[in-house]
Amino acid sequence: MKLILVALLAGTPVAAAPQDGRITPAVLREAVLDVPAWPADNLQCASGRLQFHDGQVRAETRTTPDGEPPHGDTVLILSSTYGDVDRDGAAETVVTMGCLIEGGSKQIVAYDRDSTGRIVALGRIAATTGEVRDIRDESAKVGDTGVVTARVADYQRCCADRTPQTWQTRGYALRDGKFTQVSGPTRMPLNPRVTDLRLTTGDLTLGAATGGYRQGTVAVTVEHRRGAHPGQLTLTFSPPDGLQRAGTDWPTTTPGPDGSFTVTVAAPAAGGSITHRFTFRRPAGTVGGELPIDLATVPRLSQAVPWTSTAIAGIR
Repeated sequence: MKLILVALLAGTPVAAAPQDGRITPAVLREAVLDVPAWPADNLQCASGRLQFHDGQVRAETRTTPDGEPPHGDTVLILSSTYGDVDRDGAAETVVTMGCLIEGGSKQIVAYDRDSTGRIVALGRIAATTGEVRDIRDESAKVGDTGVVTARVADYQRCCADRTPQTWQTRGYALRDGKFTQVSGPTRMPLNPRVTDLRLTTGDLTLGAATGGYRQGTVAVTVEHRRGAHPGQLTLTFSPPDGLQRAGTDWPTTTPGPDGSFTVTVAAPAAGGSITHRFTFRRPAGTVGGELPIDLATVPRLSQAVPWTSTAIAGIR
């Protein structure tokens, strides 16, 4: 408890008013803030002790391995509000911030001031992780009992996307030095328009030359993690020059732009996975390269985690 002892009249120490943790928007936008690490299953950004300017911190965009969360280039203060979250009699500052590239991670963090006036983090209240993929920017409110409520959703729209979202109000409180959920639903209901699929692939390893060509098979695995279950999948291959389909086991293909083509295959069972294998060949004198593969569903469903629907097979 942040109490300051003062001497009154007879010199008896008496607890004075607690340090005010209300940080005005103008000060907040230029402050040095401790930003908690971003959730591992969402867009990644800078964290730790960061100097904000005009309400944001810019960073160089970093590339990440295929299938892993990409890195955002901006940490942005989206909104702030005030309330006594630690029940010491003075207000603290509750900040909603985002790690953004046309959408991305969000988290709500509580800040206070210590006895010297330095801004300190009390902890992360909520974040877009697991089934929670969005937080309404200005929804955080602090109640009389210190509970922070916020609106959270199962899907984050971007740009012209109009996928239906499921919104819930959840409440969080500081308990034993950590914020935990104390009210509202703890699970998201099934959204019939949103799924969570993960596409992975191994390398396409070509064998010894025969008749002027080298041939090999690539394994493509799709895992259904949660959400709506699709009837079928479409896989779009974008082969480099010279790489051709081979063998007789290919499903019907639909040509696309720039030499790409699409096939329709079975989806995994709900909560399960399925592996499809495809055979390619190319002239024996060609080496290296990559084979990008993209996943979509039939009927069309929106991916709750969009970067898990693309994979790249190295060609060896």
